[in-house]
Amino acid sequence: MATVVLRPSVTASHTGWTADPLVAASDGDTTTSVVQSNRTCNWTATLTDLDSSLSGATINSLVISANAKAGRAGACTAVMSLVHSSDGEFAAETESWTGTQTTQTTSSRTTQQDGSSALTYAYINNCSIKIIPNIQGITLYELYITVDYTEAGYGNKIFGIAAASIGKIIGRTKSTIDKMVGK
Repeated sequence: MATVVLRPSVTASHTGWTADPLVAASDGDTTTSVVQSNRTCNWTATLTDLDSSLSGATINSLVISANAKAGRAGACTAVMSLVHSSDGEFAAETESWTGTQTTQTTSSRTTQQDGSSALTYAYINNCSIKIIPNIQGITLYELYITVDYTEAGYGNKIFGIAAASIGKIIGRTKSTIDKMVGK
């Protein structure tokens, strides 16, 4: 199974940080950071969309991760969650950090906010990411989600093999094969 990392692309709202967290916490660089500067602190950001080539993929699961360390108190927690544009907040989980910079990851999530519908390409593309640190202070280096997916197979059976089992034929992707057969 393959994975893809989605990072924040636009800040929807933030408060209690020394700067907009987008600049430091979405650049893929764990040496840049933003520091909590107020007891009331949060950040919500729109995620980059899944690549359109994954529109037919099966979404197996996702996790939320943050690379951070506690502030002067030496220990802190933060609630990390996803916010769907129409269903609201879901997948919320509290993670803990000490004074050492580490990455904490939530439990794997396999369903939408309703708890029973499978995650989909369209559903994930309508989600934002949110972090709410407690009052102890946090230095945030990165915030992102990792999506685990299975590529869509070729649309026809080949030698009796199910389409979902075929992602490539002799190194050619499904989209290339579709073009070759005139779809």
